[in-house]
Amino acid sequence: MDDDETAPPAAQRQSKKTSTPHIPHELVEVILSHLPVESLLRFSRVCKAWRSTISLDASVKPCLLVSPQTLQDGKVHSDTVILYRWEDSRQGAALPVVHATDMSSDVIMHGLAHCDGLILLPSEAAVRVLNPATRRTLTLPWSPGAEPPPPGPNVPLYHQSFGFGHDPRSNAYKVARFFYRSIYAPGSGECLYTTGMEVFTIGTDQHWRETTKDPPYPMLTRHTATFYKGSLLWSINEHVLGQKPPGFLRFSLEDEAFEVMPPPPSCYQRLYYVWCALAEIRGELCLALDGADMKTIELWMCDNTMNPQWNQRYSINAISCSPPYFNPIAVFDDEIVFKDWHFSTRRYNLKTKTYTDEFHMKDLRYHNPITGMLGYQGRRFAYFDVLPYTPSLVPI
Repeated sequence: MDDDETAPPAAQRQSKKTSTPHIPHELVEVILSHLPVESLLRFSRVCKAWRSTISLDASVKPCLLVSPQTLQDGKVHSDTVILYRWEDSRQGAALPVVHATDMSSDVIMHGLAHCDGLILLPSEAAVRVLNPATRRTLTLPWSPGAEPPPPGPNVPLYHQSFGFGHDPRSNAYKVARFFYRSIYAPGSGECLYTTGMEVFTIGTDQHWRETTKDPPYPMLTRHTATFYKGSLLWSINEHVLGQKPPGFLRFSLEDEAFEVMPPPPSCYQRLYYVWCALAEIRGELCLALDGADMKTIELWMCDNTMNPQWNQRYSINAISCSPPYFNPIAVFDDEIVFKDWHFSTRRYNLKTKTYTDEFHMKDLRYHNPITGMLGYQGRRFAYFDVLPYTPSLVPI
């Protein structure tokens, strides 16, 4: 037979050369479901179809970050701050390391904060913002606000606290630092003080900027602010103030102005600010405090910091613990995760109104990438930071 008679037409041969193998979308979903989060975040840039699939994929889901803090010479200290991802599926296994940052020169750590996949890592000496998914770390410049005030009678050991959040108007991320310029407590119940507030806008500022007005109230130091809908919420230090605070101090990241956010009116007299806890839960602001009977924990909810309309949503059995050792952290399905005491977490099912789980942070297995061993040999645990985390590609 002649070769020309059996050969396919030129157009058909060209079509076979240029045709692209088709992978069913269902198969793509299966493949993506087995990839780590970091790979999914990169592959979300391939095309719109993949981005849509990955944005809904169960693998890209909120989890918890755990950061053990240890004691050295009686002070909270970490040569290296290590963030671990904690998921139920990893029970019994060593928690995977998400990020490790050298903090050997910083000594005193503050509470961490999370916003849109970015983690605020503040200490007395330095402030860092990191994205564990992209492995990027930004060290903020030094500021005079980091220097402690002149020594005096009964001056607190710490003089500053931090907050971190997103400014919806400028679409920028901001770090705020509250600090005492001076504080003098002679011991007679009177406390004299001056305060300040600095702001650093990531991607814009080269140095910290002081706000046009100083904070009108003294804040609790080393208590990281709660971010909610463009505002940072701090607890006022009623001991330094010398009287009952009118509420929580709200700092707007849009106009960088201060206002007072009132608490639930029925709770005002029994509200002890150093013990209560604020958190964002499913798009609402949650206030956890001791119940009037001292046997329950009340969870009050609102969705507005300007003119909050509080409603008591839940009443939970205290089980011999109270805020802030009963801090709401996150909600997974119908379970609220609470940080209980210094070393454990509890889960409370909102439907069954029962506790479903308790994990002691000390009992989890931690792989130390510095020593190559499990745990923290020779160190005593001080406490554990536990915070919700959703990976993202937000640049810093």
